Amino acid sequence: MKKYYYLNRSIIFFFFTVALLAKPYRGGELRTLDSYRFGRYEVRMRSAEGSGVLSSFFTYRDFWSEGLNGSQHWNEIDWEWLGLYDDKIQTNLIIQNTWDLPELVDTNSDPHQDFHNYAIEWTPDHVAFFIDDELVRFVDNFYADSLYHYQKIMMNIWQPTYVDWVGQFDSEILPVYAFYDWVKYYAYVPGSGNAGTDNNYILLWTDEFDYFDPMRWERATHTFDNNNVDFIEANVVFNYGYMILCMTTPGNTGYSGDPLHVEDNIITSFSIGNAYPNPFNHNVTIPLSVNKAGLIYFTLYDINGKVIKNGQNNFDISGNVNFHWDGLAHDGRPVSAGPYFIKLSDNISSQTKKILYLK
Repeated sequence: MKKYYYLNRSIIFFFFTVALLAKPYRGGELRTLDSYRFGRYEVRMRSAEGSGVLSSFFTYRDFWSEGLNGSQHWNEIDWEWLGLYDDKIQTNLIIQNTWDLPELVDTNSDPHQDFHNYAIEWTPDHVAFFIDDELVRFVDNFYADSLYHYQKIMMNIWQPTYVDWVGQFDSEILPVYAFYDWVKYYAYVPGSGNAGTDNNYILLWTDEFDYFDPMRWERATHTFDNNNVDFIEANVVFNYGYMILCMTTPGNTGYSGDPLHVEDNIITSFSIGNAYPNPFNHNVTIPLSVNKAGLIYFTLYDINGKVIKNGQNNFDISGNVNFHWDGLAHDGRPVSAGPYFIKLSDNISSQTKKILYLK
């Protein structure tokens, strides 16, 4: 892929609550409680569209909580989606605030319209960036050698004040959203793993974002300089099997979009047909065309995004199969009449169907 180099800039993030007048807009940020080091960091997501808007997936050294003061402790590895581009994504490394290494990479499709898998591989001697398992950037030598502090996994959506970087912002486009399907963390175990480049990584955990896990994540409530949003908890939403970061006006916070807008149409190991009968009052069937044998996971949500039932089906053969639901929740009780959403996933990709249950 052709690579674009962006002008070096010093953007100092202060991750603490700033006692200033409220910012004009509201954003969302999610970050891990724990910090990690070498490994493979993966996310499946669809970024937010719009000039002046930035959505992200990155690692960050939370040096303030370590009792350190000063940007010389700043470490960061970034995927940054600038909403004005439909064919480029910015990658970046910030190392002790001495080197700031932004670089734009080409994409094969619009990241604001399609879900894709993005990965960072961070080892003691290099950092690599991948889109759908294709290497798009590789950084080694003394830059990577200097990147060794533990960092948190973070995602946010905000409105930078740097017009020459992110473009002119028009608040009429609000609200805008970034959708995150899942996040995975793999430990770096050279020579003994089963995933990633040269099988040097092993999966430690996956979060499918079916619900907010307070043992793993925290919602941010702060802001920083050169940012026109205050991060608020209400703009980190867990609905319909996605974590949704929202950028809004102060009077219209949270997610107010149609659940079908987060539907992912990129299917790798199966394709999905139309549910029938729909509406239904006893059983509903969703036909699947399974390209290879394996597990397919399902999660059912009500109209408020609450998980009603989940589980998995193990298909031993490929071909045409059916998924059935009998209108019962996980406790065996019949659900109330109304609309529901069924999300089917193979842990790589997913698709959601809307059904209507009648009594």
